[in-house]
This record gives sequence, structure tokens and C-alpha cells, in this order.
Amino acid sequence: MPNAEDRATLRRRAVITAALAGSVATLSGCGIRLEGDAPHIPGIKKQEPPVDQKPLERLFFMLRKTATATTDAPESDPWAAELRAMHLAQAKRLTEVMSTQGMKVPNYHYSSTGAHGDLVDYRSAERINARQIGSLAGLTARNLPMAAAVAVTQNAAAHVLGGYVEPSGGTTPEAEQVRAILPSLRSAIYAFEVIIAKTAMNERKTAEATLTPLRATRATWEASLGKDVPPSPDGFTLPVQPTTDARRRALAQRVLTDLISACADQVAATRGDRGAFIGLTTLWADATAQSWRWGAKPAPFPGLK
Repeated sequence: MPNAEDRATLRRRAVITAALAGSVATLSGCGIRLEGDAPHIPGIKKQEPPVDQKPLERLFFMLRKTATATTDAPESDPWAAELRAMHLAQAKRLTEVMSTQGMKVPNYHYSSTGAHGDLVDYRSAERINARQIGSLAGLTARNLPMAAAVAVTQNAAAHVLGGYVEPSGGTTPEAEQVRAILPSLRSAIYAFEVIIAKTAMNERKTAEATLTPLRATRATWEASLGKDVPPSPDGFTLPVQPTTDARRRALAQRVLTDLISACADQVAATRGDRGAFIGLTTLWADATAQSWRWGAKPAPFPGLK
């Protein structure tokens, strides 16, 4: 007989499966069908599946796998419940988009055991690699931001769970995108420099861990502009004065939210450029993960309006 924890896991898994299956069943019941399902008529070319069908199917499968895998996390895990809710919201939206665009909505049953019967650890399920991210760069303009945001949250989750590996193949975006994001990046760096200065020496670890990769990205992106790099402003106006711990957290969340929005606003411009897409979403994922560490609640599509 399963113990109490096993029974709780089975109940959570049943809820996840029912929620995901329900979204598919609801949409399937709307009577939406691809014209490609119709009988073949000689002389009339059969309609091809929508161009985004396959990559969005793969994205949906990945979300189902991750959402289901979270059910095996212990009740004490501080992230599992929030990440599960986030991924369920993403899967629901993805099925809605696929249905309204005439795509077949997948019906996929996921087992939380791997190919060899090993339990899938949701910490590893969250991580999305360079090949998976790069495959999204060719999506149509209307679907690219949504798919990019899902990939960003996957790697942001891997960040906070300790299983993140930076995707290979990323390059600096085009100059126009760099110039659009650079003000928010510089502002965030300045804010964290002030936060560190206002924080006791033995409590600076989180702020320093946030600042270090932001500085590295700024250096690389500014160097890519060469002599055309915009001059840094003489000063920055902080939206929140970091006089207390609570205010420092609020300031951190505010500048990271601005940086996330700046990345999201530019992602469509990287369409078709795999390296630039990976490079931009890497910064986007880092900023998203750091915002969660500073107290922001995981959202399904960070930065998208």
C-alpha cells in the first residue's frame, strides 16, 4: 500500500493529467478541423499543416513533461507548486493558440519515468538546450514571442533549481536590438551596484550573483557596437530608494522587470537568426531567474504585454 507521500504524489499527478487533457478535450470539442483531414480529391492539392505546427507540438510536449514531472517533487520543495501552475497556464494558452490557428492540438500522455524506467527529476526536465531553443527561432512572427517566453521560463527555472547550463551558440543581437536593450541593462547594473553598497558585507551574495553576469553581458554587447556605442548617462534615477531590505528587494524587482520587458520587446526582431535569438533569450532568462530570486512570482510569459 502506498504511503501518505506517495498517495499525495499520485493525486497531484492525476490533477495535472486531468488539467492538461481537459484543455485538449475542450478545444477538440469545438469542431475545429484541418482541411488536410478531408478526403483526397484528385486534381486538388491537399493543404499542408500550418508552418508552426511541428515546433509548437514539441513545445507542448515539453510543457506536459515538465508540468507532470513537478508532481514528483516533495511537498517541501519551495518552487514546484509555482512552476507547475506556470507551466499549466502556458500549456493552456499554447493549446488555445494552436486551435485558433487551425493546428491539430496534441493529445499526449506523459509518464514520469524515463526511457529506462528511471524517475524524471523535474529539475532536469526544466532545462532546455541550445538545439531546442534554436529550433524556435524560425517560428512565425505572431508565435515567436510566446514560444520564446516559454523557453525563457524553462531556463529561468533551471537557474533557480541549480541545473542551468548556458545554451551554446548564442551571439550578440544586431546593433539595433542591442541599443534598444542597453539602457535597461545599464540601469539594472547601476541599481545593483547601489544595492550592494547599501547592503552589509555579509549579505551581499545574492546581489553580487545578480550583478556579475549583467556586467559581462554589458561588456560584450557594448564592444559589439565599437565606436557607435552610446555614451553612458551622467547619472541614473533610481525608481525606489534602497534604504531598507524591503526597498532593496523592490528596486531589484523593478529594474529586472524593466530589463525583462526590454528583451521581450526585441525578441521578434531576432526571428530567423538562431545565434541572436539564443543570445537575447539567454539574457532574458537570466533576468527572469534573478527576479524570482528577489521575490517576483513566476509568470507564464514574462515581459510580454
